[in-house]
Amino acid sequence: MILMNYNDHAPPHVHVKYQGNVGSYRIEIKTRYWMKSNKELPSTLRKMVETWVEAHEQELLEQWRNAKNNQPVLIVG
Repeated sequence: MILMNYNDHAPPHVHVKYQGNVGSYRIEIKTRYWMKSNKELPSTLRKMVETWVEAHEQELLEQWRNAKNNQPVLIVG
């Protein structure tokens, strides 16, 4: 599951919920850089998330701006 939080810190990123853990897996939308974590996703899942984020980059960035402007955030994908 890929999540975006209101009032989250920059840079624009999404969280990946994997095996009940949300806080450990975060990927920057523009660069597809994985933010520092003490855990790693399985490589096939990492690639799947990176591909999905790349395919939906513009939509995700638009929703990030909506969240920052206290506007409704829509489901992407």
